[in-house]
Amino acid sequence: MIKLILGALSSIFLIVSITIIYYWRDIQYDPSSLDLLSYFIVLPLVLSLILLSPYLIYQAYHAYKLRKQQQAIALLEQQSNKEIPEANEKVENVKCLNLHIFSSSAFSAFGENEAIIDEMKNFKSPELDHSLTNGDGLPVLSYRITALDNVLEQQNDEEEMEEKQERLQRILALIQHQLEQQSEILLQVAEHLKQSAFFYDSELAYQYRMHTAWNNLDFSVSDPTSNEEKGELQVEQIPRLNRLNIHILLSDSLLHVWNEHFSEKMLLNFMQSLGIISQHMHIEHYFINQQSSYENWLNLLKKISTQSHEVSLMINVDSEIDQEWLDEKIWLSDHYLATEFASSWCVAAQDLKINDAEPIKSLKIAFNVHDLAACLDQAVPHHAEYTQHEQPFVLVLNDATDIRVIKQTNQIFAPILIETYHLLYTQQNFGHTQSLAKIFSFMLGVHMPKDLIAMVH
Repeated sequence: MIKLILGALSSIFLIVSITIIYYWRDIQYDPSSLDLLSYFIVLPLVLSLILLSPYLIYQAYHAYKLRKQQQAIALLEQQSNKEIPEANEKVENVKCLNLHIFSSSAFSAFGENEAIIDEMKNFKSPELDHSLTNGDGLPVLSYRITALDNVLEQQNDEEEMEEKQERLQRILALIQHQLEQQSEILLQVAEHLKQSAFFYDSELAYQYRMHTAWNNLDFSVSDPTSNEEKGELQVEQIPRLNRLNIHILLSDSLLHVWNEHFSEKMLLNFMQSLGIISQHMHIEHYFINQQSSYENWLNLLKKISTQSHEVSLMINVDSEIDQEWLDEKIWLSDHYLATEFASSWCVAAQDLKINDAEPIKSLKIAFNVHDLAACLDQAVPHHAEYTQHEQPFVLVLNDATDIRVIKQTNQIFAPILIETYHLLYTQQNFGHTQSLAKIFSFMLGVHMPKDLIAMVH
């Protein structure tokens, strides 16, 4: 931002100075000290301010939005702290969130979905990147999704994509990939939203009749007898569904470069192609840092668990496969390891039903757990049989190289006979791309083997 302001100021000063000097020379004008101050100082500053005002307003808006988001998080933290019992109480009440996951997808350099778990078990290492280099011009290691390169090559002819940095191109392509992976469940959501509108909202019902995806159908529920005589399609009464919420989770390093308008336009076009009108959608972007990512994630899941008439599509995506970005990071670490990944959920509160769709997983999140054995006895009565397996079924999101973390984790799981080989540490599989790594690992838990209970710690 400072470079841009200085560059604009310098350029305008140079242009104005050259113009004024040549003009005064031609007319043989003898400027006073006031003229020099006005034309060489004040005029360049005013022109620079006029030229940069749209950019400065845009930056101020994003700073205001980020501050409001931080205030909301602080308020949730304050409310959460009020709920915690006094420290001298020996036992705290365990509080749980219950949600249903209707669809899930994950994509990384390890593959997709279950394949990622298998590669993590095999300790897959990063590979030499074919285009990223260090300060000496030598190839560096990375977790690049090579399949994404072919997609981007096909998009290089599009003017909009050519104007963007490589990192932004890859993130947009990953978002598009996740939308395509969720298209089946989104079609079912679209059908449910449409039918719900015909029962509960006459204005939205009219919008659906006008929509190109549904204009070949004539829905009416006011007079069943007359509808049958007219040959109109009947709609059975269904549970109410008010809205599809789309949550895009991005790294905070994208805050000042991400084009929310372009992103929202892409999402709206995709959803409308499936038959979902814009009035039934709410799109929100989150720019998350590494320190608060897990807390922000849990707060968002808390919010979703209270929305009994809304379904949410969550897309978590990050990429650092970009030479310009890597050049900045190499100053901090000579062996910076860049990664890219994307994951998505279609998730809703436990009491929400989607027509013709059954949840693939039930998600239970427990807070204030001090007696893990008692908690598991209540949630999973036969959890002891899973410890007989040698496969890992507990995803640990903390750093496996931290001795204190390992000791603490072993102390927690030892009483319930969960051994170290039951634990799968995930952090080291994301190199230095850690802003959203814990969220990705959490979402990856859905793809654990179906014959095992999946736990995330």
